[in-house]
Amino acid sequence: MQRLRENGPSGFNKQELVELLMVYSSRKNTTEAATGKLFDYFGSMSEILEAPVMELTQLEGISRNSAVLLSMIPQVARRVSIDRAVRKNLKGIEEIRNFIPNCFIGKTVEYFLLVCLDKNQKMIRYDFVSKGTVNSSSVDLRKIVHLLLVTNAAYAVIAHNHPRGHNYPSRDDLKTTQVIVNALSKIDVKLLDHIIVSSRGDYSIAEAPSDIRCCMQSD
Repeated sequence: MQRLRENGPSGFNKQELVELLMVYSSRKNTTEAATGKLFDYFGSMSEILEAPVMELTQLEGISRNSAVLLSMIPQVARRVSIDRAVRKNLKGIEEIRNFIPNCFIGKTVEYFLLVCLDKNQKMIRYDFVSKGTVNSSSVDLRKIVHLLLVTNAAYAVIAHNHPRGHNYPSRDDLKTTQVIVNALSKIDVKLLDHIIVSSRGDYSIAEAPSDIRCCMQSD
């Protein structure tokens, strides 16, 4: 603990940091062995922190308190990143693109995000509008249109994550984009981008080759 007080967390490796969290949340003196089991089973710090509480507690030596604390870390990090970004009064597509990945920190299933912007491309509001597999039938168009109308938005950016890592848009992703573009054209809102967030990097459909980018144009 003295080492932590003197040097802060930067002087610890990943396994030692997880062990420190275990020390603060467990009454047992077996945190080193339990931490080793976590890394043996999950393989990396990110996999540990993104694992469900139930799965963490299946391992010997991992208390529920420790599992809950570990699973909270990505959620806290996500909220801190979002709060920091929102306080900057984001404006313009580049700032929005940089902001969006923060919204998906710790998300282990697919989520669909809507960002509403005013006529100056300043962010008015952002909302997750669906959870689960993203396709044209699962995305709630009425909710998207409603949010854009109540915020008097002139522009929109949509995004979703690929938890399994790949960031290339699927056929469903492109079809969903086209459906949303067509719906927004009826209320005079322009879709600026559809961003796919993944651990391998983020993919902008608006900046993709023309055969992919064409789904951004209304029929």
